[in-house]
Amino acid sequence: MRAVICDQFSSYKDLRVAEVTAPEMKPGCVRIGVHFASVSYAISLMVAGKYQRKMALPFIPGTEVSGYVLECGEGVSEFQPGDPVAAIVDSGAYGEEVVVDPATVYPVPPGFPLVKAVSVPLSFGTALTALERGGVGPGKTVLVTGAGGALGLAAVQVAKLKGATVIAAASSKFKQDAALAAGASHVIDYSSDDLINSVKSLTDGRGADLVFDPVGGDLFERLIRCTAIEGCVLSLGFASGDIPFIPVNLLLVKNISLFGVNFSEYVGWGKQDRRHEFAARTKVMMGWLFSEADSQNLAIKQPEVFALADLEAAMDCIIERRSIGKVIITTRLGVFRG
Repeated sequence: MRAVICDQFSSYKDLRVAEVTAPEMKPGCVRIGVHFASVSYAISLMVAGKYQRKMALPFIPGTEVSGYVLECGEGVSEFQPGDPVAAIVDSGAYGEEVVVDPATVYPVPPGFPLVKAVSVPLSFGTALTALERGGVGPGKTVLVTGAGGALGLAAVQVAKLKGATVIAAASSKFKQDAALAAGASHVIDYSSDDLINSVKSLTDGRGADLVFDPVGGDLFERLIRCTAIEGCVLSLGFASGDIPFIPVNLLLVKNISLFGVNFSEYVGWGKQDRRHEFAARTKVMMGWLFSEADSQNLAIKQPEVFALADLEAAMDCIIERRSIGKVIITTRLGVFRG
């Protein structure tokens, strides 16, 4: 099969496409014919050896796929060959086939486009996990940073569906427009606007009840300052490249809760593999997300699709922040069925 190979920890520009042996089938696993695989900033860290999980060389990168079940290993009864699925995988997504533990494989509703299904597990799963932990619901105001990216747009949609009012913060007009189209009530350009005063103005001086932040960096202290009394800040990552340090007194004086949300813990990527411990919960969550997407209550944006051989260009799109929503690659040019 064709696959992208990482031979050494280096830039994603050094990855290569090669013919390799298909992964060996294992008892208790399923083989998926990969049609689409997601591209993310985390992949650039993984192939550089800078990610929280360091893979053994050589390896096939990629952690999220959609496609069809080709084969079920001994002991697997919940899937059958031909089932459309989306899955979170440890690695190997950038190949034509992947073998994966069914604990992180999720049924896709019949007829739902696989090209959109690949956007659901990691981005929407992370967004829903975080927002529910923060108590999202009717009457709450949610401030989402990085609102033009895949995770940010997912948070905008989930928060809106849960009844919250959403303020989307993004760094360009076209990303702000995407956030409005996804359901945000207000947008802020945090590269030029006064973030704190803008949020306070939009909330009658209260501030945001929940802050959803995958950006980090210098922005983070300002986010604390525009959080409401007894509000909640959700820290999901550091797309800015910088890990923030904040004066803890800012949390104390306003009784603010600060939660770190590491969705990886629930899908087997923590210090211990706990995917089976959380599988029942994550499958219920994915079932709800796919049901809402199939009913068009969640409008999954059409991703930007690149060929397998054009992974470098797809990564450039992510690194240079030119993308809106999900960027994906396809192992099968012209395949957009199901």
